[in-house]
Amino acid sequence: MKRRALLALGLALLVLGLFVLVVGWEEVLGAIRHASLSVYALAFVASAGCLLCRAYVWHRVLAVVDRPRPYWLVAGVFLAGTFGKYVLPYGQVTSGVGVAAVVSRYYDSEYEEGLAAVVSADFLNYLPYYTFGAIGIGYLLLTRSLPTALGRYTRPGVVVLAALTLLLAILWNRREGVRSGAIDAVAGLRGTVARISPRVARQLRRENVEGRLEGFSETLELVSRNRRSGGIALVAAHVAWLGLATALYATALAIGTPIPFGLAILGVALSKLGFLVPTPGGVGGVEIALASVLTLVAPIGFATATAVAILYRFATYWFTVLVGGLTSMALTLTDPTPPEAD
Repeated sequence: MKRRALLALGLALLVLGLFVLVVGWEEVLGAIRHASLSVYALAFVASAGCLLCRAYVWHRVLAVVDRPRPYWLVAGVFLAGTFGKYVLPYGQVTSGVGVAAVVSRYYDSEYEEGLAAVVSADFLNYLPYYTFGAIGIGYLLLTRSLPTALGRYTRPGVVVLAALTLLLAILWNRREGVRSGAIDAVAGLRGTVARISPRVARQLRRENVEGRLEGFSETLELVSRNRRSGGIALVAAHVAWLGLATALYATALAIGTPIPFGLAILGVALSKLGFLVPTPGGVGGVEIALASVLTLVAPIGFATATAVAILYRFATYWFTVLVGGLTSMALTLTDPTPPEAD
């Protein structure tokens, strides 16, 4: 796993390096070299605030599942889990399984309950990409003419987003049917799995799968019914996301190409498309997406926009990898036992 992660990260950096060469490395490095460090430091402060608020979202959601644990412990587990997400290819999708195991250990809860809580907290933390993204698009439409290259995809993008929202609403309202369908699907695969691993096939017996999905769905119901904690967590998630927009705003200001805060919001929202690239943390893809958006919607040259994207990612992605990695080592070395609630 470590070798694959390092290989994927190396390839991602190679893609990013080639991108910088194509854009013009001298111009990109020149823009970076002339950045104001005092202003750029604000991007790290905003990024740290984002991490603290997102950890608080976990703290509120996990307190619904079990008795509250100290914030420092929840923050440590969150940072360690975020580190896993950022260093593994498609870690945004796959790391939740491992993080849920860590959560269940420190919370003395069932694995399914931990997984449901992690899924709920991550959903709240990523929801602002869509709410603030809509605000960013609205700002763009109201304040300036839409670039042709971007306008071509606006209507299809809105249609796809509306369709996904409708699909999620239907699946949630028919969640019992979805759960039954998932159980039937797993049961149907059991014979095929038995040919490869009889031990795994035994774990896929219908009663086992039903028990696990029941715990998962019950926890989701519990989290969704606690409106007070859910509301507080939702507000914290949006405040956290504003930290990312502030980091981009401060980065552009440090380079000497200030952009309106509304465009910073739009840039962060659309940079999420870069995570479709199968690299750790979307390295390469996010920088290219963000530089392209800034070039299209703001009066910034492509080389300068690339410099902004690289510095922004250094203050958000690489800073998080550093903090998360150190936190993971600290948890491994100290291995704190689950303390009693305060």
